[in-house]
Amino acid sequence: MRSLSERTSSRYAIRAGAAALTAALTTVLTGGVAAAGAATDWASVVEPELGCLEPRPGDDWYVVRARVAATGDLTGDGRRETVVVSSCPSPTSSNPLIAFVYDGAAKSPEPRLLGKLGENRYFKSMKVTLGGGQVRLHGKVVSDRAPNCCPDLTVEQTYRWDRAKFRMTAERTA
Repeated sequence: MRSLSERTSSRYAIRAGAAALTAALTTVLTGGVAAAGAATDWASVVEPELGCLEPRPGDDWYVVRARVAATGDLTGDGRRETVVVSSCPSPTSSNPLIAFVYDGAAKSPEPRLLGKLGENRYFKSMKVTLGGGQVRLHGKVVSDRAPNCCPDLTVEQTYRWDRAKFRMTAERTA
C-alpha cells in the first residue's frame, strides 16, 4: 500500500496534468484570438472601430456590448479567426449591428481587425455562421422605406477572404 504522501503527490500530478491538457486543448481547439476567450474584453476591442458618439458625463446608459458570434479559420492560415457582433449603445433605440472579424494569428495583445461586415445594411438582429471559408450573416434588416423600429427585410450576406480583405460574394433579400 502507498503512503499518504505518495497518494497526495500522485493526485497533484494528475490534477496538474489534467489542467495542462485542458489548457492545451483549449488553445488547439479555439486557437489564436479566441484562445483568450473570456480573457479578451471584446467590448473594449470593438468600441474604437464602432465610431460611436462620445458619451457625456453621467451617461450611465453608455455601455458597449459585444458577443463572440463564431470562430473558425477564415483566411486559410490554419488559425481560427474570431467574429464579434456589436453596435453603438443608445438611450432610446438600437443601432445597427456590425460583425467584426479578428485575426487568429495576431501575436500582439490587441487583436488585429481583418474586416467589418454588414455595414451596408441596418441589421437589427444578426446570426453568424461559418462554413467553407465563408462568413454568412443572416438577420432582420431595416430598409430605407421602414422606420428604425421595424425591420421589414430578411437578409443573408456571404463574405469570403480574398487574401487582402473580406468581400461580399452574395446577398439574398426576402
